[in-house]
Amino acid sequence: MKIPTGDQCSNKEKVYETDNQVGYACWYPQMGGYTGKAVAVFDKSWTQYKSGSSMGGCVDVSVWHDGELPFDDRSPTELHHCSGEQFIEFGKFIEGINNKNMVEKDRP
Repeated sequence: MKIPTGDQCSNKEKVYETDNQVGYACWYPQMGGYTGKAVAVFDKSWTQYKSGSSMGGCVDVSVWHDGELPFDDRSPTELHHCSGEQFIEFGKFIEGINNKNMVEKDRP
């Protein structure tokens, strides 16, 4: 897979497709102050059962990070994520603690 352009990431363009998967360019969240161009590859179909289990639905993300941390010199780094909801909850946790610890809320 080739590294997406900044424009492709900003526009969330489809940059990869097979019979079973589709990939979209995107920006991976900043880490260490650096951005990462990324391609998120999704299963085209997946099933969520009433029991809570699922078949498919995971996302494989290839990240080309602009800085040294947190990745080593391999490019891209491959990440496997099983639940978008976990990222939402994690983000809410981080934002909540960060906001709670904000010292100056009304700076000019």
